[in-house]
Amino acid sequence: MTELSREEILQEALRVAHSQFGGTLATTHIDDGTPYPAFVLFHLTDEGEVIYGSVTESQHTRDTQAIPEVAFLIDNRDVLGHDWPAFDRITIEGVSERIDPDDSRYEGFFDALVAKNWLSHYFTKIGNLYRIQPRRITVLLGLGPERYIVDFD
Repeated sequence: MTELSREEILQEALRVAHSQFGGTLATTHIDDGTPYPAFVLFHLTDEGEVIYGSVTESQHTRDTQAIPEVAFLIDNRDVLGHDWPAFDRITIEGVSERIDPDDSRYEGFFDALVAKNWLSHYFTKIGNLYRIQPRRITVLLGLGPERYIVDFD
């Protein structure tokens, strides 16, 4: 098993994230406590934060307002039809927080998100901007059993 440094693990996460417009946000459904998955457009920062916009009425927005602990999956499943051994997965576990427009971080996060995918502008402007502060990032490269983990304080 090859060991990767913290920086190498984050670089692998960024490599996969930059190739994908969207990922799967997993929240806890406020009505019955079951997992709730939703596809969202996102940007992954160099620090491992997931930035996304969401309309106010969506189920995942209501879920994170009540229970902010979330997980976020990024993968390159498009390779499965032609190069399945190259299937990479990134999971970010952490806490989602709304970033208000008067927050000093808002403009930078918003600009980075919209630069990745212009459609994010729509969801964010009619809703809110969110950041997932990572607690743990797990990287799985290919189909091997190795898990590369970065834990955050």
